[in-house]
Amino acid sequence: MEDHRAGPPGPEDATTAAEFVTAMRQLRLWSGLTYRQLEGKAQAAGYVLPSSTTATMLGRTTLPREQLVTAYARACGLGDEDAERWVAARRRLAMDPETNPAGEPAEEPSAKPRRNWWPLVAGVAALAAVAATVTALVIRPGSLEKLPADGRYLLRPAHVADKDLCIGEGKERNQRTDRVLAVQRPCEGLVPDTYLEAVGEGVYLIKWRHPKEGWGCLSVDGAFLDDEALIAPDQCTSAAHQRFLLEPVSAPEPRGFVLRPVHSGKCVGVLGGPADVEVGAEIMQTTCSGKADQEFLVDPAPR
Repeated sequence: MEDHRAGPPGPEDATTAAEFVTAMRQLRLWSGLTYRQLEGKAQAAGYVLPSSTTATMLGRTTLPREQLVTAYARACGLGDEDAERWVAARRRLAMDPETNPAGEPAEEPSAKPRRNWWPLVAGVAALAAVAATVTALVIRPGSLEKLPADGRYLLRPAHVADKDLCIGEGKERNQRTDRVLAVQRPCEGLVPDTYLEAVGEGVYLIKWRHPKEGWGCLSVDGAFLDDEALIAPDQCTSAAHQRFLLEPVSAPEPRGFVLRPVHSGKCVGVLGGPADVEVGAEIMQTTCSGKADQEFLVDPAPR
């Protein structure tokens, strides 16, 4: 497994405007903050950074305005020196005639930025510090011995446990996008392999190892806090929306777990609820209900 205990990602390796914006996205993932939280952080530091501006800025492949880079870096939690590194990298690219022109004002977004499939080689994403879990998420005394050790597992939604369905890769059933998501699908021949890696007391990364695409981590889309945010693989950064509290439960099924994204404190369930037993049903973040579609059986994968 990779080591996720490095500092924040930097912009020094960016050679194009698109690569610079990609690095900015990685910085937000490292921070674990939503667009609205970034807006609040920026305001507290004396900057103006509307959430809609951030969404547009990160959805483009052109250089943002310099003042936006400063506000964004500070909102992500960087100090003056690190923020200046981002500004310096932006100036360097702005002077390159082959780089997309800078200084364009950000516009209101027409659509959410598209999320990409994880990189072909593990570890190319910037690595982040493993922080403490959200204080509202607490492991109950006596439950630690029930937690799984690091290793390869099958994750089975409890409401379809009798149908031999597990969590694997799939696409949106409404064909709105063609990206890869976490869905329920037959356990036999399941792709990719699923690994759990503990990063705190009861807190795990859920990592996928794909035979072609390599390693990735299941993540709540956009670090959104709302219900129905889908779960999809992305570059592993150990950001808060990639960390899940495994909370042991004994009902509706014995020896199960509720998966709670650390950044939101909500639960992971199936898009259509317990009535959705179809192959391909999408996995999402939602308000905790205690129903069977929000409980997962964690079984060691057959060798």
